[in-house]
Amino acid sequence: MVSIMIVDDHPMVREGLAAMLESERDFSVAALAATGEEAVAIAGVAKPDVVLSDIRMPGIDGFGVLAKLKESYPDIRVLLMAGMPLKEEEARAREEGAKGYLPKNVDQDRLVAAIRTIAADAPGFVCEEFQAAPSTLTTRELDVLRLVAKGNQRDAIAASLGIGAESVKTHLKGIMTKLGCPNATSAVSRAYELGILRA
Repeated sequence: MVSIMIVDDHPMVREGLAAMLESERDFSVAALAATGEEAVAIAGVAKPDVVLSDIRMPGIDGFGVLAKLKESYPDIRVLLMAGMPLKEEEARAREEGAKGYLPKNVDQDRLVAAIRTIAADAPGFVCEEFQAAPSTLTTRELDVLRLVAKGNQRDAIAASLGIGAESVKTHLKGIMTKLGCPNATSAVSRAYELGILRA
């Protein structure tokens, strides 16, 4: 029997996943956590074989949950899930010791197979082939966004990157379009939310 802990700040997602996984004869849902803090607090009691954690949550996010659980329980297996998968996050999940990274809209058969693979401690990293999202920023756009996040104005960004102020304006326009934001401030917030920028 594979015991699972589900960590997600949306009750419908938590309960929906729990119901779906409980329908598998070899799965039991050992615990549900609404926050990263709660997951860390109850993991020792629940002793799950596999932890399914949302990445983007207020407070301790999925990467924080992964780090804290690995610290206390080095053998714990964590599968991270994202509503909007990003290549940057997938790479970070691999780096930081997760067992897999899947989009939340993955179909049931694929998710069940992934959990079984992870529970069996099979080598490798479980992930999906997905197209880079159209919102993927270019290297130069990322440079501009990082400097905006640090509070730099357009002329300072231009000087720092050795480009013209008009080029900075063009890059900012591209960033806002790709992230669907009306201004630079909201683009920075959105980038943190999506994991494109890290605190």
